[in-house]
Amino acid sequence: MRLMNWVRRDRLENDLDRELQYHLERRVGDLIATGLSEGEAKRRAAMEIGGLAQVREEVRDAWLIRWLRDFAFDLRFSARSLRRTPSFIAATVVSLAIGIGATTAIYSLVDQVVLHALPVRDPGRLVLIDWKGETVASGFGSLNLMTYPICRDLQQHDQLFDGVLCRAATTITLSLDSGPEPTAAEIVSGTYFRTLGVEPALGRVLGPDDDRPPAESPAVVLAYDFWRTRLGADKSVVGRTVRINQYPMTIVGIADPAFRGIDVGEVPALWIPASMSARAIPGFTSLLDRRTRWMQVLGRLKPEVTPVQAQAGLQPWFKAMLDEDMGRPGFPRITPQRRQRYLASRLEVTPAPQGHSGLRRRLAQPLWVLFAATGVLLGLGCLNVAGLFLARGSAREREIGTRLALGASPGRIGRQLLTDSVLVALAGGLGGVALAPVVMRTLIAFLPHDTAATALHANADARLLAFAFAASVAAGVLSGLAPALQAGRRSLVSSLRERSGSAGGVRLRKVIVAAQMALSLVLVVGAVLFARTLTGLLARGPGFDTSLISFGVDPRRSGYPPSDASRLVQRIYDQVRDAPTTSAATIARYPLLTGGSWNNQLTIQADRRITTERDREVNLNAVTPGFFSTLGARIVAGRDFDERDARREAAAGPRVAIVNDAFVARYLGGRTALGALICIGSGPDAQPNIEVVGVVSTFSYRGLREESEQAFFPMLDPIDPGGAFYVKVRGTPEQAVQSIRSIVRAVDPALPITYLRTVDEQVSRSLNTERILATLSGAFGALALLLSLVGLIGVMSFVVSQRTREIGIRIALGARSSSAVWLVLRDAVTMIAAGTAIALPCVWAFGRLLRSQLFGVTPTDPATIAATTLVLALVSLAAALVPACGASTVNPADTLRAE
Repeated sequence: MRLMNWVRRDRLENDLDRELQYHLERRVGDLIATGLSEGEAKRRAAMEIGGLAQVREEVRDAWLIRWLRDFAFDLRFSARSLRRTPSFIAATVVSLAIGIGATTAIYSLVDQVVLHALPVRDPGRLVLIDWKGETVASGFGSLNLMTYPICRDLQQHDQLFDGVLCRAATTITLSLDSGPEPTAAEIVSGTYFRTLGVEPALGRVLGPDDDRPPAESPAVVLAYDFWRTRLGADKSVVGRTVRINQYPMTIVGIADPAFRGIDVGEVPALWIPASMSARAIPGFTSLLDRRTRWMQVLGRLKPEVTPVQAQAGLQPWFKAMLDEDMGRPGFPRITPQRRQRYLASRLEVTPAPQGHSGLRRRLAQPLWVLFAATGVLLGLGCLNVAGLFLARGSAREREIGTRLALGASPGRIGRQLLTDSVLVALAGGLGGVALAPVVMRTLIAFLPHDTAATALHANADARLLAFAFAASVAAGVLSGLAPALQAGRRSLVSSLRERSGSAGGVRLRKVIVAAQMALSLVLVVGAVLFARTLTGLLARGPGFDTSLISFGVDPRRSGYPPSDASRLVQRIYDQVRDAPTTSAATIARYPLLTGGSWNNQLTIQADRRITTERDREVNLNAVTPGFFSTLGARIVAGRDFDERDARREAAAGPRVAIVNDAFVARYLGGRTALGALICIGSGPDAQPNIEVVGVVSTFSYRGLREESEQAFFPMLDPIDPGGAFYVKVRGTPEQAVQSIRSIVRAVDPALPITYLRTVDEQVSRSLNTERILATLSGAFGALALLLSLVGLIGVMSFVVSQRTREIGIRIALGARSSSAVWLVLRDAVTMIAAGTAIALPCVWAFGRLLRSQLFGVTPTDPATIAATTLVLALVSLAAALVPACGASTVNPADTLRAE
C-alpha cells in the first residue's frame, strides 16, 4: 500500500499542507481568544506543533518506505552531481557497459543452451530414461540411445509416468513447390505431443493412433516457424500432401508457435510418426527390432513420483526384461563375462526439463568457462570504476567536509557515494544491454549452420533484462563499496584540512590496482592457453590433404530403390573422376571430421585371439580403391585396395582390410599386422576371416582431437547407394564445385547435394568451439589488460600529484632525476608483484575449469604462465613510466614557491 503512495505523493503533499495550515490557524485563533497577541499566538502554536518541517518528515515516513524515499532523493542528487563531470561519466559507464554487456551476452547463451526449460506443460516433471551398462545391440545416432520396443514397454508403466515418448533426429528430402531440399525432421512416437503437453496451432498433432503398424500412418506435423516462413502461414496446407523422400504424406497440423522441439541445437521443420520411419530413413527396417538402438526416451513423472522413485520402480521390470530378452529368437551368442555385464545393466532416470540436446553437451562447459571469464572482466570493470570514484572522492573532500560539518553522518555520506556508483552502473547496464545482442550474434555466428536451425536468438527477453538489472546493481554496489567505506572513516577535522586523508585513499587505490593486475593476468593466461590450443590443432591438422572438396549424395532420399541408387552413385562417381577439374576422386561410406563414425568391436587372430576393448570401439569405414592416395595418407606397410578387392563373391563380405598404425600399436604391440585376420564382432562365434593387407598412417576420423584405432574395408560392388565423395581438384576449388554441381544436375536435376565444401572448411567447422573460446577469451583478455593499465596509470598519476612537494625537495637537495623516477616506479613494481602473487593461485584454480577444453598444453603450463607474466609486467611498467617520467621534470623552485 505504501508503495502506491509514490504514485500519488503530489496530491498527498497538497493535502498535508492544507491540513497543517488548518490546524495551525485554528490553534492560533484559540490562543488569540485567550488574550494573546497574534504574533505570540503564532509563535506558541508553532512550538506546540513542534515545527512544520519536522511534522512533514514524520508524516512522509508514515506514507512512504523511508529508505526508498531517501534512495530516490539520493538518485536525484547524484544525477545533478554527475552531470557536471561528463568525462567521468563516460569513463565509468563505458567500463561497466563492457563488463555488463559481455556478462549478459554469455549469460543469455548459458540460459538458452543450459538452463532454460522447454516451453511445455510443467517441464520440471520431464525425465530422461537411459540404459546404463552392457548392451547387446547395434545403434546409430548420438547419445542415450534406446530401442523403440523398450519405449513401448515403458509406456505401460502408468503407475510411474503420465506419459513416455521417444524421438530421433534425422534429415529427410522434402519436396515442396520450390523442389526437393534436405530438411531437418524428428521421428517421434504417437505419445510425443501428448506427453509434452503441446497443443496444435492448427489442425491436430500426432497422437497414439499414429503408432499404427509400420507404414500405415503417413501423417506429418509442421513446425510453426517453418509453416510461417516457408509456406507463408497458409492455413489451407492442412490436409495437403507433401513428399518425404518422394513418399506422399499428409500434413495434419501445425505445432504450437512456442514449441521448437526438445533439442535447442537442432530444431526440426516437421515431425513424422515412428511408424513411418522406413520412409524417413531409407533402408531402415528395424523399428520393432530390440537389437537396434536409435531413439532417446523421455517420460513425464506423475506428480507424486520423484526421479529416484521412478528409477527404483523400473528396476524389477527391467531385470525381468533382460532375462526374457536373452531367450528371444535372434539373441546373439555372447561370452559368460558379457552375459554377466548385460544382466547387471540398469535403467537410469534423470531430470530433463531442458529436453535432450547434443549442442548442450558440446557447449555447456565452454559457455560456463566464458561466463566465468566475463565475471572476471566485470569484476575488473568494477575495480576500475571504484578507483575512479576514489579519485573523484579526493577532488570532493572539501564538499564532503562541509557536509560533515553541517551534521551529515559518515554513513549518510557513504550511502550517497554508493548511490552515485549504482546510478552509474545502471547507466552502464543500459549500455551493456545494447551491447549484448552484438556479442550474442557474434557467438551464434561461430556455430555451424547445416540443415537444422538452432533455437538460439540474440533478442533481449525478460529473463535477460532481469539478469542485466541484477548485474548492474551488483556492479554498482561493488564499485561504490570502497569509496563508501573510505568516506565512512573520514573525520570532520581531517576532511577540512588542505591535504586531507590522501595517504589512506592512495593505499586503497593501490590495492585496487593490484587486484586488477591479478584478474588481468588470469584472463590473459586463459586467452593464451586457448590460443595455443587452437593454433596447435590447426598446425596438427587432420593428417591428410585439406585442399580436397567433399560432398554427399543419397539418392534413396529421393525415392530411388537401393539398386537404382547404387547405379546413380556409380554414374556420378565415374563422371566426377573423369572431369577435367578432377585429379583424383574417392568415396567413403561415412564422412570424416563430422563428429560421427561407424564403430564396433573387432576380433583379431594373430599369434593369439584378441578382442578389442568394448569401451574403446574401433572406428570403421568402407572406401573405394584410391581412398588413401586421394587423401594423401601414407601406406606404411603392405598395399592399398585395388579393383579386385571390391569384387563381391556371392554373398560374402569383404576379404581384406587396412588398419592404421595406432591399431597396430595398441592391439598387436608393434608386431606386423600383415596377414593377421580380423572380423567385426566380439562374440564367441566370431570367425576372423578378413586379411589385413596394409597399414596406413593414423589420421583424424571423428575430429582433430582424437587419435583412434581405425580399420577400413573395400566398398564392394555394387557401390553403396550413398556416401561421402572426396575430390582432389585440378585448378581452383570454385571451378571444381561448379563442375560437380553440373555433373549431379545432369544425372538428376532434383537430387540434393549435401555438405559441398572443402576439407579446409570442414576442419574449420570442427574447431568452432575452440575458435569461440580463443576469440572471445582473447578479446576479454585484451579489454582486461586495457582496464588494468588505465587504472595503473591513473594511480601513478595521482601518486605523482600527491608527492610533487616531496619530489621537488629531494631534487632541490641534489637527488637525480632517475631517483625521482624510481621513487614513483617502485610503487608500480610493488603493485605488479602483488598482483602476480595473487594471480598465480587463481590461475591454478581457473585452470581446473579449463582442463577439458585444452589440447597439447596443460592449464598450469610453466612456459605460458611465465611468458604471459613477463609480458604483462613489462607492458605495465612501460605504462607506469609515463607518469614516472613526469615526476622527474618537477621544478624544485616552483614547488618551493608554491609552498
